[in-house]
Amino acid sequence: MFAVASSKKERAENAATNMKPWKFTEKDTRTLCRTNAPSPPSVNAQSTAISMSEMYKYQTQRRDPNRNPDWKRKLAAGEAFEGRVINWLKKEGHEAFKPIDNTYDLHINIRVPLYGALHLTGECKWDIMAEHTRNLAVQTFDNGKPSGIHPDGPNPELWFHGVGKEMWVARTRLIQNLVEMHRTSWGGQTVPMGNKSEGAQGVLIPISVAKKAIGTDWVTL
Repeated sequence: MFAVASSKKERAENAATNMKPWKFTEKDTRTLCRTNAPSPPSVNAQSTAISMSEMYKYQTQRRDPNRNPDWKRKLAAGEAFEGRVINWLKKEGHEAFKPIDNTYDLHINIRVPLYGALHLTGECKWDIMAEHTRNLAVQTFDNGKPSGIHPDGPNPELWFHGVGKEMWVARTRLIQNLVEMHRTSWGGQTVPMGNKSEGAQGVLIPISVAKKAIGTDWVTL
């Protein structure tokens, strides 16, 4: 679906973060995060695109609250999830806070043995439809511009995806690799999300695939 960008800074950060960033052990420092999950059944892209636009209408950020009567409620739900993520990170012994600017949802200082504090950025997504659809709606474009997990967007280091009482925690690079791995099936099918005028698009990652993705974790909140 997209080519993953690379730079010296990114390679350096990947070298330092090539472990589970939320629980660091000596074993983690020797283990490379790999993604290895079986391909799910093929999806009918045309029928999916028609239904997903309306189904995931709430997923798209509204620039005009009057266009979506539930905008405030959904915004509050998203911010509440961010608070739960921050509390969980602090409980795990890390620092996390919401920055003044809105480029990233979270700034995180991860404690790494023999390294110190590693600063990372994070994105939080509350997906109220995932339990019903059994797919994670992950945005790649918003208003016609790269966003979400797209490597040409803000590209946060960590991704926190809320599903019911659970949360999927993954490095964004691993999610990009997962999408690329399944580019011949769901990974290559970008579906519209929200109003067409806002140009929001994304991919639907089967929860069955996310559950088996090596290098990622599912946490109960």
